[in-house]
Amino acid sequence: MFVMINGLQDHPINMMPLSNQAIGVIGGGAAGFFAAIRIAELNKRNKVTIYEQGGQLLKKVRISGGGRCNVTHSLFDINKFCLNYPRGEKELKSPFYNFQAEDTVHWFKDKGIMLVTESDGRMFPSSNSSETIIKCFIDLVKKHNINILKNNKILNINRRNQNRFQLQGKENKFECDKILICTGSSKHGYELAKQVGHSITELAPSLFSFKVKHPLFKDLSGISFKNVKVQLNTPNKKYKQFGPILITHHGLSGPAILKLSAWAAREMKNCKYKAKLQIQWVDKDILVTLQKIKSDHPKSYISNIYPTNIVKRFWLNLLNCNNIDLQKNWSDISKKEINSIVNSLLDFTCNVNGQNRFKDEFVECGGVNLKEVNFKTMESKITPGVHFAGEILDIDGVTGGFNFQNAWTTAWLAANNMNNK
Repeated sequence: MFVMINGLQDHPINMMPLSNQAIGVIGGGAAGFFAAIRIAELNKRNKVTIYEQGGQLLKKVRISGGGRCNVTHSLFDINKFCLNYPRGEKELKSPFYNFQAEDTVHWFKDKGIMLVTESDGRMFPSSNSSETIIKCFIDLVKKHNINILKNNKILNINRRNQNRFQLQGKENKFECDKILICTGSSKHGYELAKQVGHSITELAPSLFSFKVKHPLFKDLSGISFKNVKVQLNTPNKKYKQFGPILITHHGLSGPAILKLSAWAAREMKNCKYKAKLQIQWVDKDILVTLQKIKSDHPKSYISNIYPTNIVKRFWLNLLNCNNIDLQKNWSDISKKEINSIVNSLLDFTCNVNGQNRFKDEFVECGGVNLKEVNFKTMESKITPGVHFAGEILDIDGVTGGFNFQNAWTTAWLAANNMNNK
């Protein structure tokens, strides 16, 4: 059977006779709002309540992408999309066949919001403001009479009988037929999951920048390279990535570094964030480039003539690190000195001595054990009537909109199933 929502043909759902239910959504973030709206859209008789322990709703939506909200990614091939999840790749494949990035684009378009694709595939609202997404969610919550209780931390979940739950707040008790736990990486959310019988996998920070101290990076904060090959060597494993790198006040960041941190999240935690980093800054034809510069500009200072894809401040630091006199002419540069420059550009090695988190925008590796959740319905295999969505699960993606897509998809599936009596 197909359901029609706002004139659009929806995905097939195994529909049962609709009846009014009290559904509690614990967590006022991306997954919580998306699920609550979907539940209400499917059956307006449902009494849906969002319980948010803090005073601010949709916090990560607001700050994502520097306040622009990286809604999803334009990679619509499901198999390739799944490759961007260090944890959850296998489990998300089936859910994405029900609701994937392309469906997210259509969902927001139906709500009057156009998503624009940038050169790297990230998708943002055309307004370039996360407030557009927040306003959309808030307006829909009001439209569907979804109740929001801020500053309402759920302390305990108790099974009243076979079919109902009691949620214990600080001052009040609430009864629900079904509950969705979507508290992100909140430790409190993990405790609630444990209360209903679930285990939590090893937690570790994901998507973090590297603390690196090296003379090459002195006073270079803000300089970036577009196409860089990086290899992180931990005691037990090597990780490789390719992409942009950004030099920061504290070391290195940018998409290539963040992706390394995601794949190596647990390894880096276990080795206390100390590892070796190898970097290939430029293409392998750099030797030919330098030889041509030497041939074409023999009387020019080496500090003044350099490859066009290298920023001058970086070039000068590189020469200093190789003890090459900046006042030398290219004609005076020896073969040994050229080889040392080439080696520094193609096989630069430095030590990683720590990590920097992105404050409230961070992503956590670890969460509810995926073996304990039915990924066709997002329902607990241990406690029927309990569902999960978003980052509380042991799922995390690399940077680029993949973590939000996990939230949208798992919330969608949970909402569809919770609507069935």
